[in-house]
Amino acid sequence: MTEANTVLPPFPHPGLDHLANTEELRSQCPAFASGCPYAKVDGAVITGFAELSKCPAFREGCPFTNKNKEEIRTLFSTIPKEHPNINMTKTAESPEGAVLVQMLNQIVSDSAMGIVASDDKPAEVAPTPRDPDSEILEDPQLAAAMREGTKVAHKAAENSVFTKRFLKGEINRDEYGRYITSLYFVYVSMESLLVKYKDNAAIKTIHFPVELNRVHALKQADIVLFKDLEYFYGKDKLAYVTDPATMTPAVKEYVEAMELACEVNPALLVAHSYSRYLGDLSGGQILAKRLKKHILGLSETDGNWDSNEGLHFYEFANIGNQNAFKNEYRERLNTAPVDKRTRDLIVAEAIRSFELNIALFDEIQQLSEQGKLVATAGSQKSLGSTLARWSPILAASVAIAAVGATYYVRYQQRK
Repeated sequence: MTEANTVLPPFPHPGLDHLANTEELRSQCPAFASGCPYAKVDGAVITGFAELSKCPAFREGCPFTNKNKEEIRTLFSTIPKEHPNINMTKTAESPEGAVLVQMLNQIVSDSAMGIVASDDKPAEVAPTPRDPDSEILEDPQLAAAMREGTKVAHKAAENSVFTKRFLKGEINRDEYGRYITSLYFVYVSMESLLVKYKDNAAIKTIHFPVELNRVHALKQADIVLFKDLEYFYGKDKLAYVTDPATMTPAVKEYVEAMELACEVNPALLVAHSYSRYLGDLSGGQILAKRLKKHILGLSETDGNWDSNEGLHFYEFANIGNQNAFKNEYRERLNTAPVDKRTRDLIVAEAIRSFELNIALFDEIQQLSEQGKLVATAGSQKSLGSTLARWSPILAASVAIAAVGATYYVRYQQRK
């Protein structure tokens, strides 16, 4: 609204005393041509003075009546930002009303609360103070901040009982089966959230679904964790162990924590992606070798040593040079478009991610000590039940073998 296209009428406003009914109000004041310009009551357009009185601004009559320019300016400053635009469909018979409509629409469309034009120039509006914490950082160094911020939590994760046993090759098949089952649910949730918030500026920076996804794939046969779970549990138990109803308390807490973080700010998902994917890439190859030796019972001289059977989780087929990829991932993190407040929240969430992983480790250790782990195919528990079923046949076989060996020795002695 400028001096070129608006001629301001003399003030004060003429008031409503001369109006006999609502129709006159609508025809003479364009501000009310399509109903109350402030609000609608219960979804219905204002149609009478009784309803009009429900609007706080008009409870005691027209708030613009007998007001000078300064008073109207003050009144305009109280109009909410979400105030709807006014659709003026009738020619203004009241010049004051025409100016009022233009003023209101100027406020709504430009969010210029408090602007009322003077005879010479628009009134100035004080600029909104800048919040330095909300400005995008030129060099956030997010990867470096997370690495530094999670040092203590990382050390705590390494010192958990389960992690120490894992690194020493002391865990059994049932414990490892529980471990990848927990991770299955974590990755289902995390990768679903990454897809949901993929347009977030920070997430865009580090979202590599083709290269990194562990459970989301075009074909079920390509889901690496699904293949590993089938290897360890067999097809018969696969539906059971992947049923969300079987999630343990620590897994539920992990999943809920990621969902709550996204409600605060979807960018916080960057912290969970960082701690999980970079951890899998960095330590995965070492762990895979130890698992081959201690869980699968293979040696480096075996012909199938290079097979990924049962250990597809540590295979990133769509990444060529893993070190180069990790460097690119960190470089992208360091340039993520975040402000200081968001960066600090992401670092705090990365610490929380380590704590959630520690809780997973501790839970597996506890379930193992309590004998509550689901048996995997080929585990001692599974073999025990198999031996019980086959014990009569095995006993007979052993007896036959022993007799055969005795006769063989006697035969050799006679020769």
